Formats: sequence, structure tokens, C-alpha cells
Amino acid sequence: MTGLAGRRRRLPGRALARPALCQVALGLGSLALALACLTLGTIRFTPLQALQALAGHESAALQLLVEWRLPRIGAALAAGAALGLAGALFQTLLRNPLGSPDVIGFDAGAFGGALLALLAGLAPALVALAAFGGGLAAGILVYLAAGGLHAERGRLILIGIAVGAAFTALCDWMIFVAPLDVALVAANWKQGALAGVDAQRLAIGAAILGLLLPLGLACGRLVEALELGDDKAQSLGVPAGWARLRLGLVGLGLTATATFIAGPIGFVALIAPQAARRLVGSAGLPLATSALFGATFLLASDAVARIALAPRSLPVGAVTACLGGAYLALLFGTWIRRGERLR
Repeated sequence: MTGLAGRRRRLPGRALARPALCQVALGLGSLALALACLTLGTIRFTPLQALQALAGHESAALQLLVEWRLPRIGAALAAGAALGLAGALFQTLLRNPLGSPDVIGFDAGAFGGALLALLAGLAPALVALAAFGGGLAAGILVYLAAGGLHAERGRLILIGIAVGAAFTALCDWMIFVAPLDVALVAANWKQGALAGVDAQRLAIGAAILGLLLPLGLACGRLVEALELGDDKAQSLGVPAGWARLRLGLVGLGLTATATFIAGPIGFVALIAPQAARRLVGSAGLPLATSALFGATFLLASDAVARIALAPRSLPVGAVTACLGGAYLALLFGTWIRRGERLR
């Protein structure tokens, strides 16, 4: 009896330790993967040479790591963390694993706003602001078209898919009529080609995420309350309407910033929260683990994009789309076996 009681007392500690262990493992894994990605490419380096380049050793070859590969790795980690966290917020908000910003068209809206600003020749900081405006416009359009306050979650998702398709078509048209030099940049950006990320864009995006990521992680209490239902959230002192508004705005900001950095990369926000939940073994979606998994997943996808058809490099969006398609097939197959429907 004493042994059984001791095991029962240790169970909560083990439950609390598992998320921390997962976060440490993902953090260390992403750092190791980042070091490995520094050595990949047409010109290969050893890990020691990569560390020497980061330490500031002067060499034309080693400077390639700092000037070209390091921004790409930073962009993958920053955009992946933002998308993973945004996916967890929106899937909690809509209570559906399909309720991620890439599925319901918010990333397409954000890219549309950013593309308009780019075509207008605005400064990068204003392009980032326009990305948020485009994502917000897509969100308002989906919300109103689905019925506003009385919108059903399944209907929101279906209308979001349609709105996302409309924004994607609009972006394609803008690229088609743009001057050739701008069209080439925009088309590369739209495909999620991280090779085109420059230091200025990454610096602006990282500064914005320095504010938004802590705000998103601080929504943990709101997420836990909303997962219990509106009535229970109200009894815990969390107004459901205000909580949804905060989650939605922070999620839109994260999505817009990730789109500004790397373009509309699909399926990271869809996969990361569910994978993080399974790693942690929790009933809800763990925010910090979702962000870390998103960063690691996007960086790993970019590594595959660089070596799959070497010396040619694929856009990372193509890799995440392939993985996301397989994930959707498994998800729908599970729903069919269980007799569930989109709700």
C-alpha cells in the first residue's frame, strides 16, 4: 500500500516533467539540426568549420555560412515557431484540428496584403504591417460570411477554405501582371523558398516575434479555460468573447509575421499542435511545445528541400505540402473510421 501511494504521489510530477523533457529535446534537436544545416549545400563544410564561421573567422568560403545559410536557418526557426503557436491558438479557438490559419485562408490573406505593399514599393516594415492587415481582412471576411456571432465552427472552416482560395487566386493575378523583376521575387516568396530571405526581412520579423511569441505563450490560461467550454471559462473568471478575440488577434499576428518572413508555408500550423499534443500526452494543445515542434519541423523540411534533388533546391513549401497531404489523408481516414464529421 505504501509503495502504491508513493507511485500515486509521483504521478503528477511525472506528468509535469514530460512537457519539460519534450521541450528540452525539441530545443536541443533544433540546435543540432541548425548546425547540420550550416554544413549542407553545394559547398559542404564540416561542423568544426561551421562553428569557426560563427565565431567570426575570416574566410570567403566561411562567410557564405553567415551571409546565406544562417538567415535561411533563422527564418525557418522563426517562421516555424510562429506557425506552430498560431496553429495551437486557432485550433483551440475553433475546437477542430483543421482550424489552422493556413487551412482557413489567413496566410493567403496575409500574403495578399504583403504582396500589395511590395508592388507599391513600400518599406519592409510597412510590408509587415500590410501582411497583418491582409490577414485581418481575411479573418473578418470569413467571420462575417460564416454568420458572425452565430457562426458554426465547421462552417467557418469551409468558408475559410473558399476565402483562402480566392486570396490565392488574387495573389496569382497580381504576380502575373507585375513587372518581371518584381514577379520573380514575389513568385519565389509565394512558394516558401527560404533561400530568398534577407537579413533585413528576418530582423524585422524577429523583432515582431519577440513581442508576439511571449504574448501567445501567455495565453496558456485562456486556452485551458476555453477547452473546458464557455460556461466553465466564465465560472473561472475568463470572459469567453474577450479570450477568443485575444487568441484570434495574436494568432493572426503570428501568421502574418511568419508569412512576411517566409511566405505562405502550408501545413506547419496544421501538423505542429497535434504532433506536440501526442508528444506531451496532454488532452489540450501545449503552446510552447507546439512552437518548438513547428520550428524543428520547418527546419527539417527545409533540410529535405535542400538535399532531396541536390544540387537543385526545392521550395520548403513543396515539402511541407507533401507531408501535410499525407497527414490530411490519415486524419480524414481516422474520422471516417470513427464515423465523425466536420463540426
